[in-house]
Amino acid sequence: MVVLSERGTSGNAFDYSFMISIGVSLIPCVMISFILKEREDSLKHMQLISGMSLPAYWISNMIADLIKIYIPIILMVLISKIFSVNYKGVWILYLLLPLAVVPFTYITSFIFKNDTTA
Repeated sequence: MVVLSERGTSGNAFDYSFMISIGVSLIPCVMISFILKEREDSLKHMQLISGMSLPAYWISNMIADLIKIYIPIILMVLISKIFSVNYKGVWILYLLLPLAVVPFTYITSFIFKNDTTA
């Protein structure tokens, strides 16, 4: 009986991690397409010409993207708590994920020329 319980728990954990990873992987796709669309349309250039400083541009974009990515992350944590899906320490990884994904997405955006190839 113990083996069946452990097998069911392992299966549920795999299903949970698979569904969450698919959902979370779509967030950087949206971010990078927005960054590249701005670059393609020269929106950053227009803002710099009108007097905005470069650090202010990148910091404001990063703060906005962090806020946008924390909304689904907080919803995932809340839904996990509501449905009693408690895996030890996972919520800490959820809260640290945006701090890693947003800078990585910004850096990798320089590899691509337009948003369709990214």
